[in-house]
Amino acid sequence: MKGTLIFSSCTAAKNDSVAVGAKRTEPEDYISDPSLLRELRRTREVILSKPEAKLGTSETYAFDLYVQTGRAYGGIYQQFYAPLRQVLLEETKPIRWFFLSGGYGILAASESARCYQATFSYQIARQNRIPYTGRLWQPSLRRICEHIVQRHPDWAVYAFGSRDYTEFLKQSRLPPEAKIIESTGSAGPTRLSPVIAAFTEALLHENLPAFDKHYPNQFTKLLR
Repeated sequence: MKGTLIFSSCTAAKNDSVAVGAKRTEPEDYISDPSLLRELRRTREVILSKPEAKLGTSETYAFDLYVQTGRAYGGIYQQFYAPLRQVLLEETKPIRWFFLSGGYGILAASESARCYQATFSYQIARQNRIPYTGRLWQPSLRRICEHIVQRHPDWAVYAFGSRDYTEFLKQSRLPPEAKIIESTGSAGPTRLSPVIAAFTEALLHENLPAFDKHYPNQFTKLLR
């Protein structure tokens, strides 16, 4: 099976009710460049130490933090939560899922995280009075995404999310066959949910060509 890298957006709603286990991913497991690793950790500390970020105390896996309550992941949670979680946490297949995060920058699915409030969207940050972090992550996150992709040169790449999040991938050097599916508007996560669910079904059944047939272009915008 050819390996698959997935990048998708974090969510406004978060759930830290599932405790993290003994096995977890650390940033050095997916970032081998010391300067990028330092920048990731430094920026995380700057953002998450802000009182308005409201950093929680309970640790959970990034997968559980977002997928249990995020609207974009409703289809996964209802249909594929357990099998996908097992694959990602136990790494039983060559699949790595990363969440682009306003607070953490980027998180592997099996990386531990806490609840927080921060976003790449200036508009959402202003409306909700939470940290706007798009500019803070701009210098490093594009390069981190490139770095991860370059460490897996033969793997397929897929990205899902709103423009504030997919922009980091669009600015990165991705393989020509990489696919970015972008949502728009406040209902974007709801429209994205069945797409991500269909992708997950194809992924778990090792039938991504069927998904690619529905989304043949490198970039697809889900319109309002």
